[in-house]
Amino acid sequence: MTLNVMSLVGLVILFSTFDISAQNLRCDDCYPRIGIKTNLLHDIVLTPDVGIEVSVAKKFSMSVEGVYAWWSNDSRHRYWRIRGGTLEMRIWLGESHIERSLTGHHIGIYGSFHDYDFEFGGKGWQSPTPTYGAGIGYGFAIPINKRINIDFGIKAGYSAGPIIRYRPECGEYMGLSKTFHRYVGLTGLEITLVWFPGKHNKNNPNFGI
Repeated sequence: MTLNVMSLVGLVILFSTFDISAQNLRCDDCYPRIGIKTNLLHDIVLTPDVGIEVSVAKKFSMSVEGVYAWWSNDSRHRYWRIRGGTLEMRIWLGESHIERSLTGHHIGIYGSFHDYDFEFGGKGWQSPTPTYGAGIGYGFAIPINKRINIDFGIKAGYSAGPIIRYRPECGEYMGLSKTFHRYVGLTGLEITLVWFPGKHNKNNPNFGI
């Protein structure tokens, strides 16, 4: 009889604990936050990009970015063409990301692919097939207002792909060389504007507010 009473008391305490935990946990805090972003440094050099970053369990995030520019001035043999994308998985460090999504220090690993055609008045460099890259990134994001962050970042890693050097001549393009280029070092700088779309508590980056 005593054992049954003790078991019943234990069950009551256990369910009470679950209830308290459920009251302290905001369901809204469990939802991922979504940020739409653009690297302002790319925009300044007329290479627009747009990306989406999604938080995963507060501590992690997945970022996808695409870049596209297709400018040309045929009369002066000037081309500025690039397209491609980057996928990055990040882990957020410190305490800032606990109170506000996608805020504070982060490190990540990324993979990328791009092709391009750059020509500046008589000399050109073209990637006939995509150049691929991989590496690591570090950044620090700070809030500007309730729904906007600025994320400062740097990337380093490895990239490789074919390059054709050419020059325009008599209405044709003369190939000068074709090589397979490999590079290790700095691969990216970022001053990224991040916007969390939504109203009130919908997609609110500030947890519990």
